[in-house]
Amino acid sequence: MSDGLHTSDLGRRLAFRRQELGLTGEELARRAGMDPRYLEYIEQNPTAVVTHSALVRLAVGLETTPSALIGGEIERPPGIGRPGPRPVLEELEERQCREHLHPGGVGRLVFVLDGDPAALPVNFRLVGNEVVFRTKPDSTLGATIGQRVGFEVDHIDEATSEGWSVLLHGTARSIDDPAELARVSAAGVEPWAGSEGRTLFVAIPIEEITGRRIRQQ
Repeated sequence: MSDGLHTSDLGRRLAFRRQELGLTGEELARRAGMDPRYLEYIEQNPTAVVTHSALVRLAVGLETTPSALIGGEIERPPGIGRPGPRPVLEELEERQCREHLHPGGVGRLVFVLDGDPAALPVNFRLVGNEVVFRTKPDSTLGATIGQRVGFEVDHIDEATSEGWSVLLHGTARSIDDPAELARVSAAGVEPWAGSEGRTLFVAIPIEEITGRRIRQQ
């Protein structure tokens, strides 16, 4: 690596990960051993130049990797790291499964398409007892209305060789009532693929839910 690394996305990734951990700029600066004003400059300036040493210290402070901060892991599939030395597979209780769903995020809708199994990623929110996402009315996802479907969410931490997965089943339905639409809209269901044309809100009532976790002893 050269003396300085230019990356237009670094500041955005720093700010996102910092907020994800609930850290202020001053707290992260202390963790990374740098001036808070320099950290603020990095987060706000897309043309900021960051040394390799500073990047490593920021990664340590944010409990992640330098590669993740500069977007080097976007194209890499998760879970290709080695398993930990003493893995333990545990079943999650229903309460724990719901806790993993509560923040929302990206999950996979599992359904039958032309007689074959299919799975597509969507970003979702948990609203009451239902997983909610948005799609286009004439889309493949929109065609799942009335079908019994599965919905899977997982997370893998390759640094600790730990992770979890949650799987639920329910019958997909459309949300048409104006009061209910206002409630789920307020929950912030925003498709990563863009909101244009994605006017159909789909809800999956949680009828069955199971989960598993891998931890290290």
